[in-house]
Amino acid sequence: MDALKEWKLPQQSKVTIVLLQELVERKNSEKQYKAKSQTYGYFLAFILLAMGGVVWYELDHSTSFFISELSMRSLPIMLIISGVITYFQLRKYSKKSKKAEDEFESLRLEIIDRSDELFKDQKQWESRHDVFDYLKETYDINLYYK
Repeated sequence: MDALKEWKLPQQSKVTIVLLQELVERKNSEKQYKAKSQTYGYFLAFILLAMGGVVWYELDHSTSFFISELSMRSLPIMLIISGVITYFQLRKYSKKSKKAEDEFESLRLEIIDRSDELFKDQKQWESRHDVFDYLKETYDINLYYK
């Protein structure tokens, strides 16, 4: 959070800087888990479409289901196994994303509630909107309202 100093914002207390650093870290963690969850969701959708394509191809071109070639027998099994693994990864990262979002939101609300304690001096209180604007523009963290 040296950016507060680099951006020439007014000096804040150490507690305020630590809380803002933790808030930014939690926001980054939330973004990472959301991105991983979304990636696994797309991958699972692709696998399900591929499985549907294999089933459709087999039903259309074969009289016996999944017995045509050796390579065609292993493909559905690989798709099913990778689909199951991807599903459980998706669930894991969705839970982590939800937990990270709840932790971020609780800290954000705590900072909003304690803003009069964190910006004690009159000068800090008057210039807190600079800090809020900086966090909003740089990290997309809104501290103006709950």
